[in-house]
Amino acid sequence: MSVSGVFTTVENKWNGKYKAVDGSLHVVNTREGSFAYIAIGIVRGKIDGDKFTVDEIDHKEEYCENCDAEERMRELEYNEVLDDEVDIVFLDRKPSFDNFNQGRFISIVKDPSTTIEYSGKTPWLIPAYEKNGIRGAYFKLFDFSWVFLVETNLKLDWGTVLSILYTLGREPIAEALGYNYPLFLADKVAKYYRDREAKVLNLLVQDSYRGFRSLVERHRKGGI
Repeated sequence: MSVSGVFTTVENKWNGKYKAVDGSLHVVNTREGSFAYIAIGIVRGKIDGDKFTVDEIDHKEEYCENCDAEERMRELEYNEVLDDEVDIVFLDRKPSFDNFNQGRFISIVKDPSTTIEYSGKTPWLIPAYEKNGIRGAYFKLFDFSWVFLVETNLKLDWGTVLSILYTLGREPIAEALGYNYPLFLADKVAKYYRDREAKVLNLLVQDSYRGFRSLVERHRKGGI
């Protein structure tokens, strides 16, 4: 990909409330059917210039029987974008691929299909496209970090978007540095509940599919 219009601004003057959302799932297949547990990690906080806070860590969960678990998880994540109480929702999705353009989001994903021929000083952001109200750009925060694709439907200029990404990408934790700390936390929360529930589901499948149905009914009645 050729490069033009590089943004390198890192001084962040933006402030507001954010939410980060990421999901994980576990599917068990039996002769009688399939059963899935879906966990959505949710992190809320505030951004104030070059500082940010994590104010709340939560999760939502759902069991689904004989469903398309990946599609259902996608729906649950996008449902969280429709939140009028925050200014930005961070996602680990590609909304343009899913034809989703609602709420106010900044989405960050790896895009191995594109090679960026740019070796300038980090951090940098390179606008790439705009379609159906969604703008896309590639960014890199540190020399050692990955190049990520960012998509947004916000009206913020790219310099402000880069400054927000830089503010949230400086936490000195290996998996979060150069990425996005709230999204890193949301992913960990979702995987924690997924792994915990997977142990229960795997034990139940050794018993009978009836155990799944019992678990679902208890959950629906608020017994879990």
